[in-house]
Amino acid sequence: MLIRLLSVLFFIFVGDVFAKQKTLALYTESFPPYNFEKEDQITGINTEIIRLLCEKASLHCTIDLYPWKRAMQLVSTRADTGIFSTSRTVQRESKFYWVGPLASGQTCFYKLATRSDITVNSMASLRNYTVGVARGDVYHSVLMDLNLEEGQHFLTYSKKFEELKMFKRGEHDLLIGSALTLASQLEKVGLSPEQLAPVFALNHPALAGNYLALNKSTSIETVKELQSHLKQLKATNQVGDIVSQFIPSAQQSHPYASAMLKECFTGTAIY
Repeated sequence: MLIRLLSVLFFIFVGDVFAKQKTLALYTESFPPYNFEKEDQITGINTEIIRLLCEKASLHCTIDLYPWKRAMQLVSTRADTGIFSTSRTVQRESKFYWVGPLASGQTCFYKLATRSDITVNSMASLRNYTVGVARGDVYHSVLMDLNLEEGQHFLTYSKKFEELKMFKRGEHDLLIGSALTLASQLEKVGLSPEQLAPVFALNHPALAGNYLALNKSTSIETVKELQSHLKQLKATNQVGDIVSQFIPSAQQSHPYASAMLKECFTGTAIY
């Protein structure tokens, strides 16, 4: 009788704990090495950082991969949801609560190494060439913010990475991308980083890190707790340990990376 009573009390206690545990549905896209699927498991640098943050904050977090527009729509309209790895732009700032920065890489403009006719030595000289971007992507808003004109200096595409095909065929002069994600981008069209040369490192406030954006139904206490845990993970180098699982510590020198632009190929994570 006593054993039965203790069993009932145990299950009541466990049920109460789970009932009180906050649940967050988190979305992201497939974008190695930040987030991707491997052996039927979602992983990646920022995915593992997020998992650890949820664990530290005693949150039950589900993580699903979606096309980016769909993921953004879900987190914009559903309570107790979040999206990562996303840029913290002026347009998005007031729509979400933010935790970060997570891991990101240096953004650069690249040309095909065979294009000896392209020289970029200033922001202004970007206007002499063309580049393609996904419509609505953070790069789209950055290029407009740089006063580059759509249709003249850059073209937009409804599907992400569609611009890569045009770039490979030489129909765009430049490609914009991150040092960390470049290899996975190029793989989609049968190119490798060794076939490219960096021409300009781009620094812009909207590109200063990837974040976890949370629907504003999330309690501010939860947001603060996640941010506090992230700060601690960085201070104790646990973020660095996660990064090292996905990025080789020793990087080979690249034949087209000058001393000034070596960060465009080093694969060094910024966090």
